[in-house]
Formats: sequence, C-alpha cells, structure tokens
Amino acid sequence: MTFHAQFLLAIDGWEKDPIEDQWLFEKFRDQIVNLMPAAEAFEAIGEAIDVLLLQSDELTAIEVAQTLNALARQSDTTEIPSKLLAQKPAIVSRFSSFGDYAKSKLQELFQHYRL
Repeated sequence: MTFHAQFLLAIDGWEKDPIEDQWLFEKFRDQIVNLMPAAEAFEAIGEAIDVLLLQSDELTAIEVAQTLNALARQSDTTEIPSKLLAQKPAIVSRFSSFGDYAKSKLQELFQHYRL
C-alpha cells in the first residue's frame, strides 16, 4: 500500500465518531513515516501537502501538519520541496482561520526549511 493510501486510511480512522484510537496518528508516524528512507520521505511531502490543502477540520489539519513535520525530519535535508514552496500561500490561507496551536505546527514546518 502506498504512503498516500495509508495516510488517507489513517485520516479516515481519525475522523470516525468516536475516534477508536486517540494515538492513531502517533502510531502512523512511528510505524510508517519514521521508518521511511530519507528520499521516500522527501517525495511523500508533496503528497502530504495535497492532503493538507483538503482539510477543513482544524484537528485533522494539525495532525497532517505534524505528519509533514515528521516527513521533513525523516527526509534528512533542508532542501525545500518544490510543492511546499509553490503551495505556501495556499497553506497559509488554509490555516488563517485556525487557532494558534495549528499555526505553530505549520510554522515548525516553515522554520525547518527557513521559509
């Protein structure tokens, strides 16, 4: 199963009412993201940005942003992914209505790449 498919499956599990596993995203990051080779994590950043831009729920957007942060760390490079650079205004706009915690998670990603 591809990263994208596994990520969407994790989001679906997260959005269930009630959420069956409060640690779902932590487990996803531990079992999938943290075990990825650096190049694969770097490539997955673009896919995760596409997913991030689709989020309207703040809590889900926070988890997606935290997954992006984990991918950035796992990629082991400060090379800016082209999709992140191209979509930065749209990402900032998406997070503009969210609270400070969500914005801080997004800022962590930008700081990683010195944006």
